[in-house]
Order: sequence, then structure tokens, then C-alpha cells
Amino acid sequence: MTTLLEIRDTIIKFVGKYEAFVTPVCKFLAALSAILIINGRIGYESTLASPLLAVIFALFSALIPMSITAILLLLYILVQLYSLALEAAAVGLVLVLIVFLMYFRFSPKDSVLLVLTPLCTAMGIPYILPLAAGLIFGPASAVTVALGTVLASFIRFVSENETTIGQKAEELEMLTKFRYLIDGVIGNRSMMIMALAAALAVLVVTVIRRLRIMHAWSIAVAVGSLVQLLVLLVGDVRENTNLSIGAVFLGVIVSALIAEIIVFYLYNLDYARTEDVQFEDDDYYYYVKAVPKVTMSAPERRVKKISPSGGFGRRTRRGTRPEEEEPVEPDFYQDEYTEEFYTDELPDEYNMYDS
Repeated sequence: MTTLLEIRDTIIKFVGKYEAFVTPVCKFLAALSAILIINGRIGYESTLASPLLAVIFALFSALIPMSITAILLLLYILVQLYSLALEAAAVGLVLVLIVFLMYFRFSPKDSVLLVLTPLCTAMGIPYILPLAAGLIFGPASAVTVALGTVLASFIRFVSENETTIGQKAEELEMLTKFRYLIDGVIGNRSMMIMALAAALAVLVVTVIRRLRIMHAWSIAVAVGSLVQLLVLLVGDVRENTNLSIGAVFLGVIVSALIAEIIVFYLYNLDYARTEDVQFEDDDYYYYVKAVPKVTMSAPERRVKKISPSGGFGRRTRRGTRPEEEEPVEPDFYQDEYTEEFYTDELPDEYNMYDS
């Protein structure tokens, strides 16, 4: 445990010291992973889907706010959908407008959740987003997570049915294609259940981690993971969504472990040193329960300086220079019997007072 605390403090100090470099690098990696995954799903415009443009976009995203990066990714999705079919772009535009309106109305500060949605979905751990949203942001992030889930499901639907959607159609067949796409959104029960599970998990985690109980953050992670698991399993049984139960279990467990790492990094508290503090100002008297965070300072290196002795049989204090003395003529017995000469009893052959 001590080693983990030292590693955590080292990371915190490193991030605080080099924040001007760490933050752009993290934004670059998040944007690059998002656009590469989108290209892998719906990269129909080959010119825009080139790796070079993806790197340029990620470099540009490292210099701008994350909210603008999220908006550019949504516009990029529309362009790729338009390259497949006009109908897909039209339905996608409606979803993007809903995301814009709901996002800027409720939670404009958690845009990182939208940017990380493609990566987490591709890795099979979309369940980490509701847990992280509840721990770091607030209940309004339930809207962002739910909309991100809907948009990711729509992209997967288009990718799986691109042959049907991409067919050239007349006016009558265009209406049929519109209906097919709308049914793919509204009639997608699996998507609705996942969005509901994510939103409920955000609300549950936010409520529990604000309670004044010991280990509130860890309890919130456990309950939020259980809520997602139960909603998905019950929805699968009732609506026959054909979810992979093993993949859901594994994804929820891995997401809970990652969330516990976030708790350890940000909210590791020492409940054994809890204090009840009282103070007042001109208008109120405050009763505050203060729980300190666990910190582990690095052990100090102490340099011990050993000075040479100032003379024969003499010791000096540490850090002081021995006084210089005039050389003393060697004693008669010094060469061979130095050790014995300074003992309590002299050898018999040198003891002149031995009776």
C-alpha cells in the first residue's frame, strides 16, 4: 500500500509540474483514438479517412478546448454518413442536433465523455463512462452519457447495414430507407436499454458519493456497476436483446476496477483521522466533518558526514573540524601494544607495580 501511495503522489507531482505538456498529450491521444475508430466504422470518404489527416486533426485538437473537439467529431460523422447515403446523413443530423441542444443545455463541461465514447465502446467497456461521470461531474452528465450511447449505437447500426443503406434509391425507395433508418434508432431496444442503464448509473453514483458516509466513492462505484448490470440483464430477459452476458459481466467488472483506480487517485481518504471542526463568521456557525486525504511523502535522504579523528584515541563531533595538534613523539609501546596499552589491565611483563 505504501508503494502505491508513493506512486500516486509521484504521478500527481509529475502531472502538476508538467501540466502544460501532459494535458495536450492526453487530448491528442483521445482525439486520435476517437477519429481512428470512427474511420474504422464509417470511413466511407477515403480522402478524409487517411491516417495523415487523422494525426493532423488530433494535433489541432490538442490545442483547442475539448468541447470544440467534440463538435468537430460530430460534424465529421455527418460528413462520413453523407458519403454513404443522404438519408443516413439526415437521420444523423437529427441526432447530432439533439446532442447539441441537450449537451449545451445541461452539461457543457463534460465533453470529454463524448470524445471517449468511441474508444470505450470499441474496447468493450462503455460502462466506465457512467461511473466516471458520476464520480467526477454530476447528475447532468447522465444526458451526455445517454446521448453518446445512442449515437454510438446508431453508428454501429449504419456500419452493420451499410450495404442496404448505401443502395441508390428512387423517391419511393428513399422513404423506405428513411423508415428503415428511423426504425434502426427508435426500434433498437438494446440501444435504449443501454442508454437507460448508463443514465441511471450516473444518477446513482452521484447521489451515493455525496452521502456523508465512510468510503462513499467506493460504495458508489459498486452500486453503480450493479445497477448497470441489473438493468442490462433484466432488459435482455424482457426484450430479448440478445446481449452477450459474458461480455457484459467482464466489461462491468473491468469498468469497476478502472473506476476504483480513479477513486484511489482522486478520493483516497484517511477515515481514521476524521475531525469535527467548528468555526463561525458574522452570519453563521459551522459544524464541519473533515476527512483528510491519504498522503505519503517521499522519505528524506539524510547524508551522514563522518569526519576523521583529530588525534590518536580522540573523537570529534559530527560536522566539526578537528583541531590541529602538534605531532607527538611515538610512545615506547605504541607500535606493538597500542591496543593493550589502553585496556584496563596491563600485561604482566609491563606492569611495574604488580606485586
